[in-house]
Amino acid sequence: MKKIAVDDWDSIVRWSYGLARQYVMGKLVPQGVISARKFDAYKREGKLLPRKFPRIPDEYFKRKGSWKGWRDFLGNPDHRKNRHYLSYRDAGRVARDAGISNSKDYSGWKERPSILPSRPEYYFKEWDGWKDFLGASYIAPDPRHYTKLKPADVRIIKHQLALGITGAVLAKKFGVSEMQISRIKKGDNWGDI
Repeated sequence: MKKIAVDDWDSIVRWSYGLARQYVMGKLVPQGVISARKFDAYKREGKLLPRKFPRIPDEYFKRKGSWKGWRDFLGNPDHRKNRHYLSYRDAGRVARDAGISNSKDYSGWKERPSILPSRPEYYFKEWDGWKDFLGASYIAPDPRHYTKLKPADVRIIKHQLALGITGAVLAKKFGVSEMQISRIKKGDNWGDI
């Protein structure tokens, strides 16, 4: 990547992927901004970004067709990309052999071998859900143990989803994540209601 000498980052009106990448690698990564989550936290804390810098760079550069992922954008600061994990099928087999039956078991698996990714749903391109990954040993976690929703809330959510209310609105209203609403909609969680 050829570096461009910039005296005033605020003077840039149209950001290219390379220029934005140069900025974050030079200014933000040294401050510990090494992931999408940390970038969002940096913004929430009100820390400075150049005036016209894309506030949601992944969406901005995807629209332009130049987005290569957060690891590339941040210069692969943690080098986890270079780890060698088992294949999708072998990783699922190891998890099944260890008695892992769902995502909750997997995330709490203290003895997880280093040859398995901590978040297989993000690592494997062939990911098709926990049920596919764990096969016959998959047992859906009981959502009542992990959520603050009551069965009456879930009935309301399902009814409002059927009416066309968006998941974002319902998530905000019930104080849960949009992912939780999505799982309710698909029947992954609270499928019996």
